Amino acid sequence: MKILAVFTGGTISCSESGGVLSPDKGNSFLLLKSRPDVCFDALMPYTILSENLGAEELELLYKTVSDNISKGYDGIIVAHGTDTVQYSATYLALRLGLCAVPVVLVSANYPLSDSRSNGYDNFSAAVDFIAAKQGRGVFVSYRNSGGSSEIHRGGELLPHAAYSDDLYSMNGNIYGTMDGSNFVKNADYVENCPETGCDSKPRGRVLYLKAHPNMFYPTLTDEIKSVLLEGYHSGTLNTDGAELKSFCKAAKDKNIPVYLTGCTDGFNYESKSLFDDLNIKVLPPMSPVTAYVKLWIN
Repeated sequence: MKILAVFTGGTISCSESGGVLSPDKGNSFLLLKSRPDVCFDALMPYTILSENLGAEELELLYKTVSDNISKGYDGIIVAHGTDTVQYSATYLALRLGLCAVPVVLVSANYPLSDSRSNGYDNFSAAVDFIAAKQGRGVFVSYRNSGGSSEIHRGGELLPHAAYSDDLYSMNGNIYGTMDGSNFVKNADYVENCPETGCDSKPRGRVLYLKAHPNMFYPTLTDEIKSVLLEGYHSGTLNTDGAELKSFCKAAKDKNIPVYLTGCTDGFNYESKSLFDDLNIKVLPPMSPVTAYVKLWIN
């Protein structure tokens, strides 16, 4: 079996010096040594902490992966930081679609030198998943605290909860789990990934705002192409407030569309009845991460 490993930095590559964690290019190759049964090639398009990720790195990562999809590899593993792994996985999933071989992103909650790290487990599970030949497209391999390794579809992952490094798919829609080295597909999994990828690159800025009481809405600038609002858990916003009304009017005047994520059918509170009046477009159910990346590249 032959796998391409793409190293991008993140905690999974970090070393500690003086109490500070920084990416260490040499650490990434420890992952390859942990699986001597596999033939690896390796590329390192950039090395950063994933919180410093931007459009330039995402497009470079996409190009690195897409250029190697058809070079005879059984799969591609991308070693990445946990902070933004959902965004990169979603970006690759939307750009690549259900590509011919599995592309699996892995990360770590602690550096590999820390006994608490799940980095080796995540990497090994990715290798075993590729060996199982049970899926095309983009995935994330991750073991939550106290759990077993899970395989998530890129584009299904939710943002991290505060103070937690655990990863979850929307509505529990995980692709499957690893039972030792064996992959077990989730019988209830629903495929939402597009068959073919999207040719569009990131352009402009998406203003992403999450609902909270006494919310402040910033001034809209010309570089903003669209606005994404994330509602409260029931998909509501303070539609009675003058601030939102004024913000939506300004968006309409500038021809900037305003979208809402997190709103599902049911719980038809009267506050929701004003969405149309405010020109707020309700998105179909999807992870807020997916909503953000879709708006960014469309």
